[in-house]
Amino acid sequence: MKQLFFFFIILLSSNAIANSKDQLGSWIDSAERILRAKTSASVLSMAINKAEYQRDFTLLVLTDDRSEQQKVMVRMLGPALWRGNVTLKVDDRISFFEPRNKRTTVMSSSMLASSWMGSHFSNDDLMRETDLATHYAYQAAKSWHQESRDYHLIELTPLPSAPVVWGKVMYRLYIDDGRVFPEQVSYYRRNSDEQPERTLTYSDVKQMDGFKVPTMMEMRISDKPDEYTRMHYQKIKFNSDLAASKFTEQAFL
Repeated sequence: MKQLFFFFIILLSSNAIANSKDQLGSWIDSAERILRAKTSASVLSMAINKAEYQRDFTLLVLTDDRSEQQKVMVRMLGPALWRGNVTLKVDDRISFFEPRNKRTTVMSSSMLASSWMGSHFSNDDLMRETDLATHYAYQAAKSWHQESRDYHLIELTPLPSAPVVWGKVMYRLYIDDGRVFPEQVSYYRRNSDEQPERTLTYSDVKQMDGFKVPTMMEMRISDKPDEYTRMHYQKIKFNSDLAASKFTEQAFL
């Protein structure tokens, strides 16, 4: 009888741990999708501040998560020198289009970690090839209640076969009125590192197209504290019926 009792205790404990990890993964997935929904169409500004140069871009970003074949399109609206440059992701294929020579280049996986247009964001950040909710294992690091919100700090470590570059990610999110909001994501090169290599923060929560969303994203590099890249959403439309043709190379011109 004792053995049967302990069996049920172990079984219940295992289910509780599994449910807890499912919950953490669900929160991360919701936080990552807060600016995408099923589909999204947004116009945003990007400000790059580096010691070598400062650049400002205006971008049109379309996303479509209505099927397993995720689609992202980033078109540069300005300045004039860069207008018409397009980056397109359809499933695992990522391609660049340069309007000046009308050339399309398919990106190799080795380019995922490269900087996007000289910013502090990588191609992977913009194209969302890495999915934190599926490529990492996660465990709760800390939870607390503050200003009527439930905050959670979650530690992510890459799964053995995951094609990722970060050895550890610390994800801080909060739940407000039943919705999950990202607040800060710290990326560590190695799991044993004490300091993150870079940190992404979300702020300036506003009502846009009927939803409260963070409208400012800022990426900073730890060893260059004066540098940053900020993306500020000017307008966004969620869950519109985006045509499939907008995510094809025929739409580049």
